Formats: sequence, structure tokens, C-alpha cells
Amino acid sequence: MLLLVACAGPGPDLRPRADDLVRLADGKAVVLRELFGTRGTVILTLDPECPFSRTYATVIDSLARAYATEGVRFVGVYPTSFITPDAAQAFAAEARFDFAQVMDADCRLSNALQAEVMPEAFVLDTDADLVYRGAIDDSAVRPGRRRPGAVHDHLADVLEALTTGVVIPASTKAVGCRVECEPA
Repeated sequence: MLLLVACAGPGPDLRPRADDLVRLADGKAVVLRELFGTRGTVILTLDPECPFSRTYATVIDSLARAYATEGVRFVGVYPTSFITPDAAQAFAAEARFDFAQVMDADCRLSNALQAEVMPEAFVLDTDADLVYRGAIDDSAVRPGRRRPGAVHDHLADVLEALTTGVVIPASTKAVGCRVECEPA
């Protein structure tokens, strides 16, 4: 009898990076932990040139505004050195994002989260433990194919659960533009 055991390795963990100094798109440097919310934090990988990031901008803005009063903060992360601070700022302004935009040119945060696509949502609890990773909703089926509307609003459901103390699902598969970071 042959028994094979596969080990995927450790999962995404941002806690070791929580006290890192990060650079915002506006040039300010802050400690990442200072961007976290009192009830939770949503980190989103974004790219101004990615059609998926653009398509989801309205949903992201709406959720960020709705849950800000619940103590949940959003943080946009732009993985890769190909995205300039000016492009990130212009995208955030166009999308009406009223939350921090972090430049992740060296991919430290994206690699810690094991980010794969943009946009991809990472929800942290108050201890910076990852409680959800995945899609904003299920309208994106695959690159180039979208449903007319979402059937399941994954991120909204997770945020509702987070703020009401309900059990949160671990993950869904996000569809989007590929993150261009080399694994750590």
C-alpha cells in the first residue's frame, strides 16, 4: 500500500508584515498596522489597467463606505513595480476610493498574502489573522467572461458575518488579472 501526502506549505499570513513601513501612493510612509480597522480590514490587490479592477471599482467603493461605520477599513495594494503611484492615485480618484492606496513594488505584502490575481480580497480580523481570501462576488467566471450580475456577493457576506460575529467561509476562487510578483 502506498500513501501519498501532499503539503501545500503555510498559507497566507500578513501578521509578520503588520509592523512594516509601507509607502502610500501619495508618497507618505506609514506602518501597515495603522491602516487596519477596529473590527477588521479588507486588503484588495488592484491594478489601474486591469479590466477586472475597473469593473469592481463601484462595488469596492460601496462596500468600503458601507462598512467604514462598522470599524472595517479597506486598503488597496498595488503589487508590482510596473504600477506607478500616479496611476494608482488617478485610479483611486476616478473610483472615488476614500481609503489608503499602498504601493507594493517589491511585492512584500502580495507575497505574504500569496496574492494571485487583481482584484483579490483578503479579510483580516482584529488580530490580523486571515479569515477570508477570494472573490468579491461570482460575476467574473473566467478572464473575458462575466455574468450579467452576481449570484453570490462573497465579500459583502463575509463583511456582514465579520461585523455580526457569524462564522466566515475560508475562501473562494478569485478571477482577475494575474499578479506579477515572483514568489518569495
